[in-house]
Amino acid sequence: MRKPEPDMASAPNVSPSPVRARAEFAQIARDTESRLLRAARRMAQGDEDRAADLAQNALVRGYEAFLQGRFMPGSNAYAWLLRIMTNDYINSYRHSKKWDAGVDVDTLTRGGETAPPSAHAAPEDRPDTALLSGIMDEELERALASLSEPLRMCVMLVDVEGLDYAEAAAALNIPIGTVRSRLSRARMMLHERLVDYARSRRRL
Repeated sequence: MRKPEPDMASAPNVSPSPVRARAEFAQIARDTESRLLRAARRMAQGDEDRAADLAQNALVRGYEAFLQGRFMPGSNAYAWLLRIMTNDYINSYRHSKKWDAGVDVDTLTRGGETAPPSAHAAPEDRPDTALLSGIMDEELERALASLSEPLRMCVMLVDVEGLDYAEAAAALNIPIGTVRSRLSRARMMLHERLVDYARSRRRL
């Protein structure tokens, strides 16, 4: 079990002046707020109140960390805030007893098969990403909701939100290899549910 990591893009930096920090973080918030809220809605599976709380808490915690110099200038601000929000979501989910990694999803794919090479490719090069991008939101949300929560979160962070494996691993506080194996498992399950739908859409 990895020890929880602090919500930061790197080791603490020299804290900016309060006035400058407020202005800089206000710009980060403007640039990321709508995208962060969309991600929160996916996490909360349509619960608007919960989604709003998740996004707001992420911005508040992010601002506090920013004032302490715990954000590396030039790094991915959205990934950093998404990591904060993901940690908050997972903690609350675990308290509600629903977080269950399931049966050895970290080491096996469906039927014991080896993960396909595409599972280890960059996000933009994977056929899974192309498949998901062609699916209507409602159908995709239903398919994602059918996954166990650890699998759903991996798919959401990498295939939907576009984080790379390292960013997703940091957000979930798990090894990169675990992200890959969970994604492989999840994609095979999603493929079964969505491939027929995607093909029918192409024929329309």
